[in-house]
Amino acid sequence: MNPVTSIWYGVDQLTEKKPNLSGYVYCIGNPIRLTNPDGNWEWDKSGNLVSNAGDNEKSLAKFLNTDEKKAYLLMSTYRILNRNKKASLPGGVVFPKDRLYVMESDETGVVVHNTKEAVSHYYLGHGEPADVGDESTAELLNSSKFIEKHNKITKEKVDPKGYFNVDLTWETFHIGHTNVEYEVKNNKKSQQVKYTLFSRDGFWDPDFINENILGKIGLPCCIPDGKGPNLERGGTPYNYKTRTITYFYKPVAE
Repeated sequence: MNPVTSIWYGVDQLTEKKPNLSGYVYCIGNPIRLTNPDGNWEWDKSGNLVSNAGDNEKSLAKFLNTDEKKAYLLMSTYRILNRNKKASLPGGVVFPKDRLYVMESDETGVVVHNTKEAVSHYYLGHGEPADVGDESTAELLNSSKFIEKHNKITKEKVDPKGYFNVDLTWETFHIGHTNVEYEVKNNKKSQQVKYTLFSRDGFWDPDFINENILGKIGLPCCIPDGKGPNLERGGTPYNYKTRTITYFYKPVAE
């Protein structure tokens, strides 16, 4: 929407409800007295999200086809930085596309932040599932494989559900080969992809040399096999808790 001329750059999606008005008119031409709280957020040409006057968490949740909790988290950074506690936003507030995501995790109980802690939990944790912490999650999200897949999913038409594997063995041994599942949703106004990180994954054993050298040349005793029985060395394998991260973005062109 152009706040100076009070007209839309494109046709208002609710124009059929006011057939006597132009589809390009915003707030019946009176944006000082009237607002547009119906969820007509907009994407700019660069893929950033832009508010209209009167938009809030509720209208954002509607536009993105998500729950108000995620909408609240997306808007919280703006409100903190701008000390804005009002219920609604002014028009023209830009939410950069690289910040339109929400991470969800279960960090209750054990968190293994590095390989040393992962090995310790293998011997002393009695198989209790563990969260991998923020550092390992960041390494996964910043890996070249994840970035490559994410760029493809958010810029091209892909299957609505799928998975891929990222090898972090040499950077983060306790993560190793890990699985990422994804699900894409499109409500025409916006698109989102939800990644489930560390899916069907865990810490099975601490034997780096046997698993990654002898196992790869085919020795039966050293071939990686998940929770066992090969390569176990007196500890108890355990699962990693999954984390999810949901990105919201401008719909991919058909």
